[in-house]
Amino acid sequence: MFSPINKLAIAEYSAELMVYFEKHKIIEIVTRLMSEIGLIRPTNPQHWIATNIRRIADEFYHKCLKASYTGSKIDYYQLPRHFHHRIVVFGRSGSGRKTQAIAMAKHFNLIYIDAEQLIYATFFRNDNLTQMLHRAFADDVAKDKSAALCKIIQQRLIQMDALRQGWVLINYPRNVEEFTEMFEKFKIPPNKVVYLQCPELIAMRRLVSRPDLGCPQNTCEYIEQEMTYFTRNELAVNEYLARRHETIYVDSTPCFEAVRTNLWTQMERLPYVMGYKA
Repeated sequence: MFSPINKLAIAEYSAELMVYFEKHKIIEIVTRLMSEIGLIRPTNPQHWIATNIRRIADEFYHKCLKASYTGSKIDYYQLPRHFHHRIVVFGRSGSGRKTQAIAMAKHFNLIYIDAEQLIYATFFRNDNLTQMLHRAFADDVAKDKSAALCKIIQQRLIQMDALRQGWVLINYPRNVEEFTEMFEKFKIPPNKVVYLQCPELIAMRRLVSRPDLGCPQNTCEYIEQEMTYFTRNELAVNEYLARRHETIYVDSTPCFEAVRTNLWTQMERLPYVMGYKA
């Protein structure tokens, strides 16, 4: 019987391997290969596989890319049987990030993760990561804060519940450096980014009308700081996300139900492709 540490290591390895299979469409290509060979029943299956596997791989991957660019649905596309959504919800305060993230967590049976709540929970622990976080906030160095939060997020995403169910994350990443770190250096990167687009004026109206206005995390001063930070980083983040296949843009100005319907429709329609667009 494996110890808990070994179990976690095996689960992490399995999840990392699945990310590799997802990225390169291995499961879908093999499934299509088996379907075709089952219909054709060639007399020399080994020769047929060697001759046709490149054609199937190119056709499948290129068709997925075309569907990703055009926003169209492809006829034979299906997610792997054990596919888990790994979703980042990005947008300014007041865009509905938390509301939509919780709805997605319930709908897709995902682990809901709030980066801000992770920070608060970590502050009261007693380990090296907590000490790193305390130093970063005591020195008030943005780069150190980001590095500490990055480690906290990575630690959370390789826990067993997140590996087994998938997750939806809010309040991280917040700038282009953090997005780049997450996509290109995390062992388990997101496979979808939901970009909730909402004008600042509408977002501000929503925030100032909340019943908890005045609490420590919902004062007018805090809201203004959040808006300023988002505006300062919005252009660079948008340019980065526009180059990636994982990004879904959603207009979050309508009511919650309309935004949710649009979001789920896009998630179910668009093919799953990872990486930079050509």
